[in-house]
Amino acid sequence: MKDEPKPLLEHLDELRSRLIVVLIVIAILAAGSYRFVDRIIGWLAGPAGGFVFFSPTEAFMVRLKIAAIVGLFLAVPLVIYEIWRFVGVALTPAEKKTTLQVLPASYLLFMAGAATAWWAVIPAATRFLLTFSTPNLRPMLSIDAYVGFAGWLTMAFGAMFQLPLVVLFLVKIGAVAPGSLGAYRRHVLLGLAITAGVLTPGPDIFSQLALLLPTYLLYEVSILIVWWSYRPEPSNEGSIVARAAGAFEKEN
Repeated sequence: MKDEPKPLLEHLDELRSRLIVVLIVIAILAAGSYRFVDRIIGWLAGPAGGFVFFSPTEAFMVRLKIAAIVGLFLAVPLVIYEIWRFVGVALTPAEKKTTLQVLPASYLLFMAGAATAWWAVIPAATRFLLTFSTPNLRPMLSIDAYVGFAGWLTMAFGAMFQLPLVVLFLVKIGAVAPGSLGAYRRHVLLGLAITAGVLTPGPDIFSQLALLLPTYLLYEVSILIVWWSYRPEPSNEGSIVARAAGAFEKEN
């Protein structure tokens, strides 16, 4: 049973209050993370061989950016909690149960993707790309550009690792039949390749392949999970798509 509806202004006030709490916590965590920024830069500089900066303020602003990114990552559980508290009042008990199952899984998948990018892909991609340097083409990596590259790649991996949840959701609502997941492998592979090309920074085929391959493996894992856990509905009434199709037929 859903909670009693509130006026729009009350919802907006609640949203503003929750955003303020999230921003304050992110700021506190970012301030606490600032002392570790030099260590992070040192770790990033390992495969890159060092960085340069091209403006007087760049080195300082990059330190603030790194601290803010770390603070945001540390605050993700709080962000999820605040979203849950804000949205949960509009959900039924069954929807709340499903959401409580999905949110932790989504967070763990995101962190797994981010860790894969941070600890494996970014160092390997940097070393590989630097092999194209020559005596007449020497790398001078800007710290700001490299942090942007690493941050974007980390977010891309975290987002793409949500694929198993997307597949399970589509099967759950009846939009995709479990038997068709294997039949559409080529289409999924093409879609993932396009998505990897869009999400990875720059025309970097190495980073695109590094994102594509584990994501496609996750799709294969999703197929196994669906076949293991899928329980067919006793009738078409359990399918959202089937109910929508039935309503359309009645109207026409």
